[in-house]
Amino acid sequence: MTFGEKLYKLRKAHGLSQEALAEKLNTSRQAVSKWENNNGYPETEKIILISKIFQITLDDLLIDDKEPGSKEEKNFADETKGFYISRETANGFLFYYKKKFLLLAAACGIALGCNSVSYTSTEHYLFASGIAPILTTISIMMLLAVVIYIALKQNPYRMLRKKELVFDVEVRTEIQEEFIKMKKMLVSGIAIGLVIFGASNSGWGLPVFENMNDTNILFYIIFSMILTAISSFITFFCIGIYWSYSILLRNQHEKNI
Repeated sequence: MTFGEKLYKLRKAHGLSQEALAEKLNTSRQAVSKWENNNGYPETEKIILISKIFQITLDDLLIDDKEPGSKEEKNFADETKGFYISRETANGFLFYYKKKFLLLAAACGIALGCNSVSYTSTEHYLFASGIAPILTTISIMMLLAVVIYIALKQNPYRMLRKKELVFDVEVRTEIQEEFIKMKKMLVSGIAIGLVIFGASNSGWGLPVFENMNDTNILFYIIFSMILTAISSFITFFCIGIYWSYSILLRNQHEKNI
């Protein structure tokens, strides 16, 4: 059973008209009709709201549970030739992964920034024996917590990563133009991040600290940590956004509607 079929049955079971459901979701009746006919897909917030209204899990709502090879599945495949993506769905997909990679990039940046102390102060007893282990433990635990949170959080767009996608010509063109404009900036961000990361974590150690007092050493280490954290954040975030657009635009087909 497809998402649209499930939505239709749930709405009927709860005695709601398309207008009534649209009002609860703060959208139009036409949008609800399009979803029920499998010609569109709600954005993340509306999918979550639908699951709450009908008291159903996101997995039960989104996972297509038609039996493989069934007549129903074959007819649907013949009709659609893929999963239809509206501009609203595309925006929701990109916004969801933007937030996801923002959180992950921030966690990676902090973790790598904190652990850069081990590079800058390997021979400096105060940081090597006292501060470095604490920072490493806290940052790694925080990174693991973020990874576990992302892994356990229900992803309403997971199925889009596995299906062949169908776009309106205008929607596909708009997204491609956005990606082309952003591509140079993203690639530049990745390159700059890697260069800064390499520069801030090379050639540091005891020879640098020999003629420095503790204040200068502390400044030197903090500066290296900040550079490492910023460069790591930029690199991971740009990679994430690039990946999001690449996944959305892969194997796409045009559809004139």
